[in-house]
Amino acid sequence: MADEVIPFSRFRAALARAKKTRKTDALLADPEARALIPKLPVQELYYAIKETGLSDAHEIVALASPEQVRGFVDLDVWERDRVDVDKLRPWLEALVDAGPEKLLRAIDVVDPEVVALYLQRQVRVYDLGSDEPVPDEPEGHFYPTPDNFFLLDVLPAGEVGKSIERMIDWLYRADLEKARRIVMSAKWELDSDLEEWAYRWRSGRMSDLGYAEYYEALSIYQWIDPQSVKLEEEPPATPAPIDDTALPVQLASAIDAKSFFGRAVQGIKDEASLDRVEALLMLLVNKAMAADRVEPGDLEAAKRTLDRSVATLGVGLEFLAKGDVERAARALGRVGLERIFRVGFSLGLQLRTLAQTFAREAIFANWLDPPFDALLAALTVPRPAFGSLEDLGRAARALDEAATMGRAVTGALALTRETLGEIRKTAVTPPERPTLGALVRTAAAQVMLGRPPTGKPLHPRDLHGLTLVDGRPPSDARARIDAQFPALAPWLDAWLSEMNKPGALLLRYSWLK
Repeated sequence: MADEVIPFSRFRAALARAKKTRKTDALLADPEARALIPKLPVQELYYAIKETGLSDAHEIVALASPEQVRGFVDLDVWERDRVDVDKLRPWLEALVDAGPEKLLRAIDVVDPEVVALYLQRQVRVYDLGSDEPVPDEPEGHFYPTPDNFFLLDVLPAGEVGKSIERMIDWLYRADLEKARRIVMSAKWELDSDLEEWAYRWRSGRMSDLGYAEYYEALSIYQWIDPQSVKLEEEPPATPAPIDDTALPVQLASAIDAKSFFGRAVQGIKDEASLDRVEALLMLLVNKAMAADRVEPGDLEAAKRTLDRSVATLGVGLEFLAKGDVERAARALGRVGLERIFRVGFSLGLQLRTLAQTFAREAIFANWLDPPFDALLAALTVPRPAFGSLEDLGRAARALDEAATMGRAVTGALALTRETLGEIRKTAVTPPERPTLGALVRTAAAQVMLGRPPTGKPLHPRDLHGLTLVDGRPPSDARARIDAQFPALAPWLDAWLSEMNKPGALLLRYSWLK
């Protein structure tokens, strides 16, 4: 199973081989590491670092290109439109460990607003060349810049404070003017302005990776009539850029090669077409993460998003190709993945609409037994997901069975919304939530006691009059029950086998008449 990985990339063998060892170790062990690492897609290298832990990956950061480092910062340090200084600090410390030249090259590419913002939230800057008063005592500890132009009141203590001093010292050694500009920005620029500009630059780069703004990303969840998409009639999709949108092996290795989508991808023989599908899938997953408000740096959430996206793609693709894997492989080279995804999502949306109508209008909707109660809950979430077209069909059949079952029970017991409400009010817990099964078992007990067949809760003393054999009604009683409830025949065996379990019967408080 572990070896059934779709071979998406020809450049990332070092990462793909690392199934049991840390991927960063596999990269560093490669004799071409210095040449290989700067060529890796940003997200792939970032996920490798995250899996290892940044504190143990400083050597990788030192070998990464400045553009990759900027990508790491873009992916990791933002919470929506705010910079998280606690997340930014370890990246800057890793750059400081790499030395002045590496730090400067990275900061040349990383938005200077981000670095200035980091300083602004960590230090108080006093201009020694002005008449600005300097306090006698620091809030943290004083640190003069190497040129003696500024006095910094470094607020964090301990190693964090020392790392800020090392960063300032390294910046001054590498480029005096750039260091002064960053310190001046930290002093004079408004926090909100720095963050707004940094967010603008970052948003543009994230868009290149497929991360759209939230409302724009929601387009992948727009309804489309599944019958309106015809594979042979669809115009060719626009080729996707593939320079930096390769699917990270951490995600590619999570794709089930036996799924319909996985089998269709394996049917693509042309390497250029495979690269295009890979790029389109990465863009789709990134867009889904934006729409689901998943932070791009969350690898585990990214894997879950990939699972849902691939499953939804598989549903749409299997529907459009009518289960023909070869036809699906050809379609992947022509139809845009987002359009196929929308077909799969819309098929699920149709079932969700039915489930919502069921939950709203069926008087027995909140009386369902397991697993039908969990099914209804899963179908009525905003974006239900299905592993395959077969799963979707199974869920539709189960929902239909739940509706048939509920109608049969309410009809057999002559139940109305009002009588169900009365039963719910008078029934003792457990069960905490009375179910259709409990109603039928209670009605069966009423039949065994020679009473009218209703779901009215029993008095506790009635239990003494019930005789069960191995937890079930004896054969003579079962015959009377079967005759009374012929419409419930498909479910009676399962329900009546549990009559002696706690909460199996609806009881009323003993003081109620």
